[in-house]
Amino acid sequence: MTFFIFARDGASRIVLKRESRDAAEKKARELNDLGWFEVQIEEEAQIEGADSPRETASRSEDEEYP
Repeated sequence: MTFFIFARDGASRIVLKRESRDAAEKKARELNDLGWFEVQIEEEAQIEGADSPRETASRSEDEEYP
């Protein structure tokens, strides 16, 4: 299952992808420690602007989405 981590830092927003709940929670804690806020984890989220779920799934693990 795929987990998406959403976070903001005031000027931008990132979306990261992880393949396990544990990995997603670890990255969310790291982002929180770095000062990011509104950190959320969602399962199988639809990303605005993605043409299809297949395109979303093919992006790299740490790629930022516009």
